[in-house]
Amino acid sequence: MVSLGCARNLVDSEVLLGHVVEEGLQVVQDAEDADVVIVNTCGFIDSAKQESIDTILSVSALKREGNLKGVIAVGCLAQRYGEQLTDQIPELDGVFGLSDYSGVPTVVRKIVNGSEKRWTATIDGGKPKGPRSDTKRCLLTPLSFAYLRISEGCDHTCTFCAIPSMRGRNRSKPIEVLVEEAQSLAAAGIKELVVVAEDSTAFGMDLNKKRQIHTLLEQLAEVEGIEWVRLMYAYPHTVLPELTTFLRENPKAVKYLDIPIQHISSPMLRAMKRGVKSEQVRGILDRLRDEVPGIAVRSTLITGFPGETEQDFQELKNLVASYRFERLGVFTYSREETTPAHDMANQVPADVAEARAAELMAMQQKVMRDFHESKVGTTMQLLVDGYDEDAERMVARSYADAPEVDGRVLLPKDSVKVGDLVRAKITAAGDYEWTAEALPADS
Repeated sequence: MVSLGCARNLVDSEVLLGHVVEEGLQVVQDAEDADVVIVNTCGFIDSAKQESIDTILSVSALKREGNLKGVIAVGCLAQRYGEQLTDQIPELDGVFGLSDYSGVPTVVRKIVNGSEKRWTATIDGGKPKGPRSDTKRCLLTPLSFAYLRISEGCDHTCTFCAIPSMRGRNRSKPIEVLVEEAQSLAAAGIKELVVVAEDSTAFGMDLNKKRQIHTLLEQLAEVEGIEWVRLMYAYPHTVLPELTTFLRENPKAVKYLDIPIQHISSPMLRAMKRGVKSEQVRGILDRLRDEVPGIAVRSTLITGFPGETEQDFQELKNLVASYRFERLGVFTYSREETTPAHDMANQVPADVAEARAAELMAMQQKVMRDFHESKVGTTMQLLVDGYDEDAERMVARSYADAPEVDGRVLLPKDSVKVGDLVRAKITAAGDYEWTAEALPADS
């Protein structure tokens, strides 16, 4: 299995592998040792699509060497471009869109046995996902954390985004099912739940017209064995006071929120159909600081959206300089077919968009270094994820660091173990990481 793309895609990969293992198939680590390779693709933006295609072609080359019997593409790119993949990459033996993936093991066996040369299920990918589709997973994350996907799809109509066309409308999972999943993860030794969705603050809206993310988080925090609950992908104008109360007061709540705002200029927000004005976004960001003292705020910005002027970009610069996000990602606009923004006038040249993104990230690097240096000499609770052979250090994360997208903390090799939740003193700071020393448990 080669899993590409976001955390939601990784959960799909874990679900698929869960079915594979349940059916008695053996999972191997290297493509060279496999009879069949499955590539879980991403179809979000151009760079992700190209990575998916390059990976498929790279793996397919092993078939020409005579060792590999089959290659299957699944996931978002397969959902979005299934017919094109089937037509243009003859090395593919299977193309599945988004589904519960329970039928994939049967197809794998058919490919290996030679009874099925090409298998395509590009319309619905097999059985649609149900509320309990994620309950049997083969985790691909370290022993320290796991992703908990609370819903599928998105109801927003952002003009730059193709996700609703691939993953459909928002479909929340029942709270009791999610609590069961959390209990199962805790029983496996997981310490941190990283709660993910396309729009996490829409959780519950499709069930009873109420935002229930705070109710869900409270129940997840009650699960024995879970020590940290971290929330990703909050939509800006739907952060209710009940959510900030949870973040401020619950001892298991990580004082961190990922809240992608994408832009701060009102004309850009309107063109993106984000449903919010500049002053509203600023008000929400200020509320987070006021209502959750010490919170680490993560966001993402897009440069080069059609019609973005120098004045619009200056507003972004002013926000990055004044708000001082603890964590920030900046992306250039990707012109995606089937999205309304694709045909908008005043497309911004790629080199301008890239220069603007680079300027913002240079500003943010200074902000992050200042934040990191402010913590030197302080004590933090850290969760240990693994070992970095190059650095010869154990790798941990702080409250300010979500897995895979944020920074890390380096600890001496023999001082901690994977999965440990430890108190440590920060001894040095870099642009993207801290160095720390673990403290005795009774200190």
